[in-house]
Amino acid sequence: MRRLLRSNPAWVSGLCRYCGVALSVVVLLFNVQRTSAQTMSLQQCIDYALEHNNSIHQQELQRQSQEVALQSSRFSRLPEVDASVGQNWSFGRSTSVTSNTYSSGNSTSTNLGISASVPLFTGFRITNQIKSDKYSLEAASATLAKARKDVSIQVSTYYLNALYYRGLAQVQRSQVELDSVALVNARTLFEAGRKPESEVATAEAQLALSRHNLTEAIGNETLARLDLMQSLNLDGDVSEFAILDIDTTRLADDMGSAAQIFDEAVEAHPSIMAAKYRLESSKYDLKVSRSSILPQLNLSAGYSASYQYMYGLKDASGRKLHQASFGQQLGDFDSKYISLSLRIPIFDRFSTRNNMRRARLNIESQETNLIEAQQSLRKEIQQAYWNAVKARDNYRSSQKANASTSLAYQYEAERYAAGRGTSYDLQQASAKVQRARQDEMQARYELLMRLKILEFYNAQPD
Repeated sequence: MRRLLRSNPAWVSGLCRYCGVALSVVVLLFNVQRTSAQTMSLQQCIDYALEHNNSIHQQELQRQSQEVALQSSRFSRLPEVDASVGQNWSFGRSTSVTSNTYSSGNSTSTNLGISASVPLFTGFRITNQIKSDKYSLEAASATLAKARKDVSIQVSTYYLNALYYRGLAQVQRSQVELDSVALVNARTLFEAGRKPESEVATAEAQLALSRHNLTEAIGNETLARLDLMQSLNLDGDVSEFAILDIDTTRLADDMGSAAQIFDEAVEAHPSIMAAKYRLESSKYDLKVSRSSILPQLNLSAGYSASYQYMYGLKDASGRKLHQASFGQQLGDFDSKYISLSLRIPIFDRFSTRNNMRRARLNIESQETNLIEAQQSLRKEIQQAYWNAVKARDNYRSSQKANASTSLAYQYEAERYAAGRGTSYDLQQASAKVQRARQDEMQARYELLMRLKILEFYNAQPD
């Protein structure tokens, strides 16, 4: 076998090349299969967080609870029906159902009844309560929408932070490549006798430092992805979790104005809508309180029947008397009624008056909350807008700085290769390139974050 391999070097080379390609394909397919299920885009992360976030789940439960309260208010218009069944045992003298006289002896009786009542007029309390609960439900829905926006912004922050640290790791890899080329050039010049050996040592030290910085950047990028996973409540190994990049070819082409964004957001932003709905609900709460000073009219109807059995019931001669059967007594001794009741409040120890005062104070409080929500939204939009403007300008200037420092490094590398420059000058130029790339990376994702916040202010509620 050894002779065969030695006598056919081309065949061996081709076999190794084929095996290498096959192994690369297998590894690539394995990695694609291994990471595809764990690779998520920004929108996928947001959707996953919205589905698994605990605070959103709590807000959804609050909305459902308010929905149940609205149903209860609507159902209060329906009749209230009650049924009753009673069984009594008497010992000694008792009243006979059949003769309505007292007699001595033990007896048992059964009473059946059913009654219904429906409110005819409640001072418009039910109507106003339904309207109040409707607005409370709308407020709960708007609060849920705001919670979803807040979670979306939080996830976007973690996502872009992970992309930023991944970009820094890429910058460090590029720096390692630059320093590796610089080391090769230093060795070449040293072997040619054009540079002293100290130049090689300096280049090796710089390459070692760059590799250390790369290791630290990779660790920071892993921690950033871990923070993103934890914000999503996503289980799994962080080494198997990956994220997709975001297109940054068009950034901040047209952001409009802060006033325009506020005018559009103030009409539909969840925080403003929730405050408006709470204000409307408080107004109907005042009408609910006022309904207690008006008369209340109810309609009632009922049916009842009874059965009695006397033990040892006899006549004067001592003969046992016949007693009507259960069904016969229920038919003979039943009663039906229909009634109207009107309740007119006269004095309730000032309870209604105090409830109305509290309702008016709540209206004033909700009006203040609405004004504060509008002022807070205006401040948030102004800060977000001018932060975005600053980030856009910073990103454009960082692009120019990166291009200039890269060109300066190329010139310095050519001077060093020609033997006219020093390793110190080359390292300084390399450090400037690295810093410029990091600044551009930071400015890019800072701008993305600011634009994403403006996008959430412009977006309509879910």
